[in-house]
Amino acid sequence: MEENQTAKIIWWKDKKLLAGIILVISSLIVGFYGKGLIIVKFYEPFSLITGLSIWAFSWILLFIGVFLVGWETVRMIQQRVQSHVKETVKGTYHYTKGLSKKGYHYTKEIHRKGLGRIKQSLK
Repeated sequence: MEENQTAKIIWWKDKKLLAGIILVISSLIVGFYGKGLIIVKFYEPFSLITGLSIWAFSWILLFIGVFLVGWETVRMIQQRVQSHVKETVKGTYHYTKGLSKKGYHYTKEIHRKGLGRIKQSLK
């Protein structure tokens, strides 16, 4: 399972994501066709039932497509966040390491200046 999470997702090569996108688009097309049948031939019972059936089927396609697209998109977002955090942690470590050196040298300089002032006041 960890191997799947570490492998980078390329959206145009991911089968589930492409299937989800195709399902969503086809759902929209089929849904508009079913809605058109309902509106245009409202008084014909066969066309009305057919249009309602097609329209209901388009909703099923839409939910399946959104489910597929949703989980794959969540995985892609998680991978981007993890890679960004890894890069940030590397930079933060080096920045923090540099801060401790700066703090050490700054404190050493303050101590040296303080001792210099004490020597001047004793003269």
